[in-house]
Amino acid sequence: MLTPTTGSILIIATIGLILLNRKSSNVPLANPPSTFGLRILKQFDFFQNGMQIYNSSRKKFAGKPFRLLTGLGDVIILPPRFAHTIRNNENLSFSKAAFNDFHGTVPGFDPIGIIDHDGQVLQGLARKQLTKHLNTVTEPLSAEATYATRFVFGDSSEWKDAVLQESILTLVARLSSRIFLGEELCRNEDWLDITKNYTVNAFKAAVMMTVVPSFLKPLLPYVSKDCKEVRAQRDRAREIIKPVIEKRRALKEKARLAGQPIPVLNDALEWGEQEHNGVSYNPADLQLVLSFAAIHTTTDLTMSTLLLLANKPDEVRELREEMVRVLKAEGWRKSALFNMKLLDSALKETQRLKPNDMLGMRRVALKDVTLDENIFVPKGQYTMVDSWPMMDPSIYPDPEKYDIHRFLRMRETPGGSNKAQLVSTSPDHIAFGHGMHACPGRFFAANEIKIALCHLLLKYDWELAPGSNADPVVSGTAYYVNPETRVRFRRRKEEIDLESLEFN
Repeated sequence: MLTPTTGSILIIATIGLILLNRKSSNVPLANPPSTFGLRILKQFDFFQNGMQIYNSSRKKFAGKPFRLLTGLGDVIILPPRFAHTIRNNENLSFSKAAFNDFHGTVPGFDPIGIIDHDGQVLQGLARKQLTKHLNTVTEPLSAEATYATRFVFGDSSEWKDAVLQESILTLVARLSSRIFLGEELCRNEDWLDITKNYTVNAFKAAVMMTVVPSFLKPLLPYVSKDCKEVRAQRDRAREIIKPVIEKRRALKEKARLAGQPIPVLNDALEWGEQEHNGVSYNPADLQLVLSFAAIHTTTDLTMSTLLLLANKPDEVRELREEMVRVLKAEGWRKSALFNMKLLDSALKETQRLKPNDMLGMRRVALKDVTLDENIFVPKGQYTMVDSWPMMDPSIYPDPEKYDIHRFLRMRETPGGSNKAQLVSTSPDHIAFGHGMHACPGRFFAANEIKIALCHLLLKYDWELAPGSNADPVVSGTAYYVNPETRVRFRRRKEEIDLESLEFN
């Protein structure tokens, strides 16, 4: 008979064997716990002091890979030269890393699990459908921007102030929902509230799930307020989307039985039906993961750009002049947004100076991998690439300066024309990633932000509210616009009527 003591010995021995047989990387750990310290304490420390730990480690290892215990676990930090090396390595997976980071099997997080969907429905929708329809979404985006800017900021010529994050998040949620869901749902306040808050709650809950001890993780989804909120928002999203999907499918079946053309709609609900490759998925979950992937990153780049421009009247004047010149000549034709090259440069410069994270290209090894320079990455190990080149003075002179002309000038250098575009990726600028896992929705996001900024800059004057702090919040190695930053704005008479412009 197995006694409690014998059972305990067997469990400890089993765990010991597992640990002994687990392969480890040959890359040194830069911030190991003390002899009797706990790894979890180092993870918490990284949330508070990650930028200092990253900077000191980068200097200490001087161009060589090193490992960090981050808030999301043990990660190999690869030098920038490895961005090109790993860009198309199929054994280093972005989708599986995201699935693991956000606990895709846990109820409530399953929408995020679609990132690793066997049918690649999210990737197909973003890479094929959104990009293919860039020309046809310009008109609804601008039309919704007309409505949404008036809804959020009003028409008063008197100075008013507002919390920037709350205002721009509402604007972007409305613009994105117009394309993802069409007119039927893009102004549904319940849906907009979910799209704005699901991501925030999912991030908080995922971090908690990551850092708590393993024996508590099965309980957390049922006792954590954030986890329960994530699950409730998923359920409410399904309630909102389900009748819309059922109505559409019924209309298609009715047309089929009547021998009539099957109605096709140009929105992400329809595109998901075309891109799931026969693998089942929940349409509401797909909409949530679209919001998760798109709305907050788009909001952050729009906000960061507005804040950097808020006290730069000369730069704002130049951008307005370009917008008016291009729109007068081309309207909202396909080439118009491409030809706003100074605006494109300003946005790429914002990404360079205020990246979402100083570490990019997060991956997890699907099997043991040996990279160049004999760097061993065991199965299950996470990797990221250092994005320091974006602040390297030998690549970007005077790197601390916000220079909206920087990438416009780069277009004029040999080989710089394509590299300088906002949607281009390279080891020197990995804000959108690089290689096969570069953000597939970046072409749509670039156009959406440009349309939003045309409306925001031509229709309103902007400045930082007195006493407000525009410095970003830092967590680990990530930057976020301060959620309490306030701006002042007032309606101005735009030089061109954006509502009367010709569309393709």
